[in-house]
Amino acid sequence: MPVLSLKTELDVAELLLTNGWFPEEINGVLVFPLPRAAFHQIDNHNHPITGSDVIKATVATPTTLYRARQLLESAGWLDRELDSLLKPCVYTLDPWAGQTIRPVSIAGPVNTNCSHSTKTLRLRRYRWTMALRRILSLAFVILLVLMTVFFLP
Repeated sequence: MPVLSLKTELDVAELLLTNGWFPEEINGVLVFPLPRAAFHQIDNHNHPITGSDVIKATVATPTTLYRARQLLESAGWLDRELDSLLKPCVYTLDPWAGQTIRPVSIAGPVNTNCSHSTKTLRLRRYRWTMALRRILSLAFVILLVLMTVFFLP
């Protein structure tokens, strides 16, 4: 008979707080962030409450999620409990797994009546235009740096 797990975000926060995590990091890892009052209840420190009641969560990196998962697994938590409480890691081993490949049209929609030489001319014109834009933007940056060096001191 399967046992119903009643572990909540408070249990995760309590364990992570005892291991030196900050409330912002904890809320970045949790699926549902906890309000500031929940951290007061767990931590029993007098933190000044300013602004809103919810602590702004930091962005959870794959390393942070991995550290939290390893810490909780070492404390005896099961994968199904962690899957429901922690954010899923959006970075997988294959970074291209969610990508779709679409044909790229450089000069608008491709006309099938165009000959090969016309397509080649369009591509060549596009490349020259982009190269000219890059050169002009580099020249502009160099000009700004030179003006700054000569006129500011």
